[in-house]
Amino acid sequence: MVNSAKFDRQQVIANATTLFWARGFKGCSMRDVQQAVNLRPGSLYASFGDKENLYREALLHYAAAGLASLQALEQQLDCPLKVLRQFMRQALANSLTGQPDKVCMLVKTVTELGAEQHPLASLARELLQQMAAQFTRLLAQAKQAGLLAADTDPAALASFYQMQLIGLKSVTRLQPEPAVLDCLLQQALAILPAEKAH
Repeated sequence: MVNSAKFDRQQVIANATTLFWARGFKGCSMRDVQQAVNLRPGSLYASFGDKENLYREALLHYAAAGLASLQALEQQLDCPLKVLRQFMRQALANSLTGQPDKVCMLVKTVTELGAEQHPLASLARELLQQMAAQFTRLLAQAKQAGLLAADTDPAALASFYQMQLIGLKSVTRLQPEPAVLDCLLQQALAILPAEKAH
């Protein structure tokens, strides 16, 4: 009778995410993955199949974590603009402390695999679009509440916000000085108007 391996599936995916985020899809072998998640080859292949399938799980895990952070802020804050400001602040803070790579994992995947039309790049683009849709939703709420100008296009502003967010996270690799990054953060946040006094 074969003993089935018992392990925390979500922890394995989280560990794989850290590895893939740091080294990319092509930058690590299945042996590297096995070491990172502490699973024997048989258990790893039986549970996740090949490296591509595990990377797909890692992308979904990464995107879900970002969405969960956004939703948590919505529960804590009473204004959609406050949510978006704090989300950007948190993204910068996370990029400076304990992350395997400061570049967004979704963007990194598109950069690495997009030219060859890889399915993982397509998934990363889809997940980026899903996050942009969440930003659009919040900005539409802000517009409806009178916090944005009547002629504001929430989808266009959401795309610009996402571009600023990605750029801010990426620039931490080039200019990690806190004073410089704080200045850039304030400029990035300026795309969102201050809440009107009531």
